[in-house]
Amino acid sequence: MERKLTAIMFTDIVGYSKIMSTNEKIGLELLDSQSELVLPIIKNFNGKILKKMGDAFFVDFSSSINAIECSVEIQKALKDYNFSKDSEKKLLLRIGLHIGDVFIKEDDLFGEGINVAARLEPLAEPGGICMSQAFYDSVKVKSDFSAVRVGDVALKNILSKYTIYKIPSFYAEDYIEPISDREKDTFQINYKIKNIKKLPPPSRSILETSSLLIPAYFGLILITAFLTFMILDDDQIGKFEITNSKSLIQELKNPNNKASSYIKNLLSAETKNLIDTLNVKSINDSIVRIIRKDMNKILLNGDVDYDNELIRTFNFSNTLKEKIKGYQLLNEPLIEGRLILGQIFKGSIKEKPDGVIETFINSGLPIIIDNFKSPIHYVLLILTILTYSLTSIKITFEDIRDVDKVLGYFVEQMGFKKPMYLDRQLIYKPTLLQVFLWGSSKIRARVDGNAMYLIGNIAIIRKLEKMFKSYEV
Repeated sequence: MERKLTAIMFTDIVGYSKIMSTNEKIGLELLDSQSELVLPIIKNFNGKILKKMGDAFFVDFSSSINAIECSVEIQKALKDYNFSKDSEKKLLLRIGLHIGDVFIKEDDLFGEGINVAARLEPLAEPGGICMSQAFYDSVKVKSDFSAVRVGDVALKNILSKYTIYKIPSFYAEDYIEPISDREKDTFQINYKIKNIKKLPPPSRSILETSSLLIPAYFGLILITAFLTFMILDDDQIGKFEITNSKSLIQELKNPNNKASSYIKNLLSAETKNLIDTLNVKSINDSIVRIIRKDMNKILLNGDVDYDNELIRTFNFSNTLKEKIKGYQLLNEPLIEGRLILGQIFKGSIKEKPDGVIETFINSGLPIIIDNFKSPIHYVLLILTILTYSLTSIKITFEDIRDVDKVLGYFVEQMGFKKPMYLDRQLIYKPTLLQVFLWGSSKIRARVDGNAMYLIGNIAIIRKLEKMFKSYEV
């Protein structure tokens, strides 16, 4: 890649897109006239054509004096040319001048010199010249011309402001009224893409994002489930707190056991009938769940209470009695009832409720694992990865003037906000609608010569890429 500090001249025919859309024959004639008039003048001042883009020229001068004198000479020659021409055949040029670094790779141009010169040219009056402060300072005492200081201006898609100077139009009487924005939309979104190249993103590639989001996603589900178990945890009998369901039902069926018969009589009529008619060999989870649910009801109702005279007659150890009294003092009737049930059905029901962690491992994890079989989790995970994964592309246009036009047009069409300037990049933030439609994060853009670099989430960059290709002519 060749690099050099040079004086750059950028020229452009005023209103050429409109002329071509209304009368192609006259447009082509103007191109021929421009070449016949302008190219010999450029050659006389030792200018070198870096690139020709339709009606525009990028010209390199080793001397800024040659660049300004060439520009003035071109405008004077066009004034004479236009004198005898009808209005539709008059040739009007704008010229932008700047000094800066230029990088040349094959027929592509990059660098600050190219970027600024191309954006100074639209600021010139038709038939006039616009130059940067750097260029003006290099020629103001060495050449005979009169320029007006305009002040600091923001150039489109350029991060820094530039102080500019203008030489007024040499043929103001031939000025063509500028077209409206609406007319621009109808015919100026015409461009050619040279190539689109996928680049590695500076951060958050799809692999990096996946390695972070997949554990985070499942971890969040586990933590949420665990916290839910903590909140909902109570002292009722859980599924895994019945340790021997056959033994439990056999005790309930035993009419000679005074304690178990008392508990059985507290159950609902339907549950008692189920126990009486049940064959122990046919026990299943559904039956155990019905009995467990009924037992929890009598616990919640406070029916299993050591203050009950009949329960006091049961054969409980002194240690258990002391524990029961302690829970009575703490006003913990559920745990009190659990201790009593655990003693009555010793070996079938745990005396103490499982802790949160044990309950979560026994009950929560199987539910979560079973829930993960649902495809909705994986759809959400993929969408989240695509939302937060970044991709990057470089779009190179045939004409540098298309870069600003296309970038602004399409990003605004998709509903993004006006850009902010940060870290030498243009930052387009999404609206709430964009976030809803695309899960979109911001788009980062950088413009260099006839190339545009875009960084954003995969979905939105792919959408922009398709839009660029679909509008290409």
